[in-house]
Amino acid sequence: MAPIKPSIMIFIRPLTFVVFFFSSLTSMSLNAQPIKYIDNTDSVDKHGAYFISVLKLALEKSKVKYGDYAIEGVPVAMRQERQFKSIESGLIDLMWTVTSTRREENALAIRIPLLKGLIGHRVLVINKTKEASFANIKSLAQLAELSAIQGHDWPDVYVLENAGLKVEKTISHSSMYKLVAGNIVDYFPRSLLEVIEEMESNGDDSLIIDPHHLLVYPSAIYFFVTKQNKQLAERIKFGLKAALADGSFDTHFYAYPGHSKALQQIPVDNRIIFRLENPIMSNSTPIQDKSLWLNLN
Repeated sequence: MAPIKPSIMIFIRPLTFVVFFFSSLTSMSLNAQPIKYIDNTDSVDKHGAYFISVLKLALEKSKVKYGDYAIEGVPVAMRQERQFKSIESGLIDLMWTVTSTRREENALAIRIPLLKGLIGHRVLVINKTKEASFANIKSLAQLAELSAIQGHDWPDVYVLENAGLKVEKTISHSSMYKLVAGNIVDYFPRSLLEVIEEMESNGDDSLIIDPHHLLVYPSAIYFFVTKQNKQLAERIKFGLKAALADGSFDTHFYAYPGHSKALQQIPVDNRIIFRLENPIMSNSTPIQDKSLWLNLN
């Protein structure tokens, strides 16, 4: 399948996403058992709104087979690994996060990449005073001389370190941008779909997106449920497949404001691309199903 070019998306109105997101709030039945998730979208990471809306889309598409639904955000901040324990304990029913072999052993993954694989297309957020030095980086070995920052429990740490890159870890998402701004670390790899929204929220004009490089590796964000909740997994999978089949998943993906901005504003054609292996990607990943993935390069 030919790559979908960002220029195609300029005609999709972000209003489509907004209308769907808020109209879905009224679709919850008082009689339906709530499906609980952690609503910990903070002032930096606004992307949670997209995943909540995709969940609603899947549940709406599955109503004809599985009946009505309700969802409930549990307003508590919680790191990724702790969320897996919360699924197991029943505090929440569902989460979304980057997959790994170990995570798929501990919970039931619905193997439909919610970001079409672009979570593994990483631009580098840098201090603008270092733009000239980054322009001189032509090899992965040169990049390995510098330090990246990542969350301590993110699977991406293993991908980057496996490629020989130096990675510092922290538990605070918001502090990662501050560490780059303060020149404590050299760069912060972010998915090109996340970075525009995050930098707008961050509002630090000392930071820029390095225009010279792109890290690319196989990766996916999935919905996860406990292995005991196969019915919920089957329902979400049914709904997502229905949305993929009728085109509403793609319409929704491109209409999300953060995605449309990123695909229009971040060119990838003239970047040096460093392709990395993902040693913790499950062999069950549906890589061969081209309808699930978007390749920009």
